[in-house]
Amino acid sequence: MRLLFPLPLLLAALPVARLTPQASAAFDRYVAQAEARMPDHPPHDRELRIAAVDAARNVDAPEAMIQDWVGTMFLPGATLDQVQAALRDYAHYKDFYSPRVIESREFSHHGDDCGVFLRLYEKHFLTVVLNTTYQVHYETPDAKHLLVTSRSTHVGEVKDPGKSYTEEEPQGLDSGLLWRLNSYWRFEAADGGVYGRCEAISLSRNVPAGLGWMLRGFLEGFAKESMRNTLLGTRAGVAQHPAQ
Repeated sequence: MRLLFPLPLLLAALPVARLTPQASAAFDRYVAQAEARMPDHPPHDRELRIAAVDAARNVDAPEAMIQDWVGTMFLPGATLDQVQAALRDYAHYKDFYSPRVIESREFSHHGDDCGVFLRLYEKHFLTVVLNTTYQVHYETPDAKHLLVTSRSTHVGEVKDPGKSYTEEEPQGLDSGLLWRLNSYWRFEAADGGVYGRCEAISLSRNVPAGLGWMLRGFLEGFAKESMRNTLLGTRAGVAQHPAQ
């Protein structure tokens, strides 16, 4: 079907999105339920696969949308030490996860916990730059398993990327492309390599009534492609950290 108006103009004309307390609470409830049912180990599937979790579609999050995507892959010949070295190499995330990450660094480190800054870049029909921070926890239950949990602590949309990356829109009063993002890695060493499962749960603006058929696919495509970039970037990062 041909659109009467270009999608960039429609997106630019949308009212400012508002993150409501009710939407934040709905996200927290969904995250708690999702964390309770997440598997302890990744599936032994050698194909790279990405799929949406349907349960997220049924959540009542006023004026917001919760998305939950799962990606799996196999890293032949890799070790858990390589995987952890790559994931902890935050200074090079801008290389592994390019073009979606344009700046990256670790700003705190306490044992198995660290604070991480990522500047995210998205250019589809509009250019959006996000300054984001995360608290990341590493856990090694045994010699064959690695668990990594990342929860966003700040998501700020840059007001004018052409002028400055530091000035942000008021939190919760922006385009609504992304308000919250949690990710959960499960790794298992087996069959001469490492199996990996990543689940990413995000909160963003909802689609205004009457525009769902045009914009929902755009917002869902953003989350799906972010997952693909995460899987491929992690694979690239592991390849650049040879086994010791």
